[in-house]
Amino acid sequence: MLKHNARVLYIDIDIHHGDGVEEAFYCTDRVMTLSTHLYRPEWFFPGTGSLTEIGEGQGRGYSVNVPLVEGCTDEDFMFMFKPILERIMEVFKPSAICLQCGADGLVGDRLGTFNMTVQGHAAAVEFVKSFNVPMLVLGGGGY
Repeated sequence: MLKHNARVLYIDIDIHHGDGVEEAFYCTDRVMTLSTHLYRPEWFFPGTGSLTEIGEGQGRGYSVNVPLVEGCTDEDFMFMFKPILERIMEVFKPSAICLQCGADGLVGDRLGTFNMTVQGHAAAVEFVKSFNVPMLVLGGGGY
């Protein structure tokens, strides 16, 4: 995506921290990462994704982590997701978005502890689409 876009926003909305993508772009200002995830470093994989992980060097301020608690519902998620994403879109102004929609945050997942529904995930996707920025949507949340 970076070959054709000056600025890419990577959004990860599953139960695990998007640590690999965050690490890959931790020192650049061309990619902003937004990860929403369960944050329990003492027992939940990968144990990263605190509010203090914000990037380094030119990438300082381009990693956004939103640690959530067990039991997160659709309403809880959208309450925090909408204003955060609105501000990112206003400030970062990406020319493309990569949205990773992991299923492991859905209610009933054997390892996950969120209470999100398919409808909640769809609402998040629709909200991202509302910005009319070219978007690649990926599945995920496998083990």
